[in-house]
Amino acid sequence: MRVLIALLGFLALQSTTMLRAQSDDVEFLDNRVFYSRFYVADFFSDSTSKWVWELDAVYRTQSTQNNNNFFSDPLRASVRPWVGYQITKQTRISVSPIASFNSAPRFSQDIDLDDPFERELRSTLQINNYAYYNRFNFTHRLRFESRWRGLDNADWPETAWDHPRQNFRARYRLRTRIPLNNDYFFTNNTWYICQYSELHVEFGRDFGSNYFSQNRHYLGIGYRFWDWARMEIGYIQQFNTRENNVQVDVSRGIMVYVFIDWLSNTQQRK
Repeated sequence: MRVLIALLGFLALQSTTMLRAQSDDVEFLDNRVFYSRFYVADFFSDSTSKWVWELDAVYRTQSTQNNNNFFSDPLRASVRPWVGYQITKQTRISVSPIASFNSAPRFSQDIDLDDPFERELRSTLQINNYAYYNRFNFTHRLRFESRWRGLDNADWPETAWDHPRQNFRARYRLRTRIPLNNDYFFTNNTWYICQYSELHVEFGRDFGSNYFSQNRHYLGIGYRFWDWARMEIGYIQQFNTRENNVQVDVSRGIMVYVFIDWLSNTQQRK
């Protein structure tokens, strides 16, 4: 049943992308990106505590129009702290009370170069649920975010929003990890393949009508070099619908992950 649910979720995400790509009215704008993420997590106590802390830091760069150098300009920098509770061995619920984001517009067109960076604060509720089938490792991740965007909007043109915008976003990600040289993902010296798809739906008083704002797909290869540390490198393709619902930024490039995850080292005990 879990495998069926995972498959249905994956097909739903893929179908969304295909349907949007078939629209004759949509203009796709090319954007090359480099994504990096550093993640560290551990239990608060080495005893029987199920309370955990997590921290992820993200840094992204991008190309400009007619330039495929995805390191040429910044795209995003963010730091997000978490406090979580391991309800069961397969399920963890986490809260990020407040996180800081600084984002540039995507420079897919010349007119984008004049748009300002956007400073944002974000609160997030997250649920991770793990499912296994033989050597296949599935993760369902649900996020519900409250976003305060455009905190520096006083510097924007008069035609832009003249106050910070608040809206909500729901995200669902289905991730599959497949060990290559053994049958268990959490074993040291494991090579594995990782794939995920994620759908973003936004809404709220200060949001427009591009509700299906993002759709993201990733395929990579990873290596667990300690019980509690691993690294991935892969290819990401992301669709970002602009507020006019006509133009879609297609961002594609390299993603690098570094995980320092002491939770993995103690996952059998927990």
